[in-house]
Amino acid sequence: MLRIAICDDEKSICNQLEEILEKLGREFLEDIQIDIFYSGEELCQYLAVNNYFDIIFLDIELKIMNGVEVGQVIRDRMLNETTQIIYISGKESYAMELFKIRPLDFIIKPFNYEKIKEIFKIALRIIQKNENIFQYKIGHTTYNVLIKNILYFESRNREIIIHEINGTEVFYGKLKDVYESLRRFKFIQIHKSYLVNYNHVIKLEYHQVTMSSKVILPISQANRKRIRELQLELERDRIWG
Repeated sequence: MLRIAICDDEKSICNQLEEILEKLGREFLEDIQIDIFYSGEELCQYLAVNNYFDIIFLDIELKIMNGVEVGQVIRDRMLNETTQIIYISGKESYAMELFKIRPLDFIIKPFNYEKIKEIFKIALRIIQKNENIFQYKIGHTTYNVLIKNILYFESRNREIIIHEINGTEVFYGKLKDVYESLRRFKFIQIHKSYLVNYNHVIKLEYHQVTMSSKVILPISQANRKRIRELQLELERDRIWG
């Protein structure tokens, strides 16, 4: 799922851009979700409560909090360097102001379909290249960790503990949400409290798994049959590529 935000105080502009992006999603066979915001404050409030976008189309001439200020919040306060910011404007005189925010590109209104398509292709390529990273937030700060270095996730109440090769980290979240974002990377939920990276499982038994760190984790009784079937499926994929 590619998550895209459009932030512009002109409803007609938002609708036009949304229509173009939906068409591009179909053309590139990408499942996309588009959220629309009519002010910079609304977008920042949404991002502040652990929400994330892969791409933000951001108008510069917003009425109260302008696009440059929103970009500064995203980059400097939230420390988010992975969201691709694409500025949109009716003017061409913002180059130096935007430089520090490191946007992907700058689009002049009225929109040109081919120009947006070109930028969309570049953003998609960058995002797909970065898909080997798991991203999480602690407070307003965003962190990235290489998926290959994650051994397993452990859930304790509302806390998620990431067990990595070189240590642990804790953030607030739900294990089911982590699973949904990582299932295609061979992460399997063996217990309501454990989500393991199959690539780090060195021994899988009926009732437990042994990780590459030598930690032994239980497989809940309710999951045992499903885990066995999943193991066979993963092994078939490994054999047949």
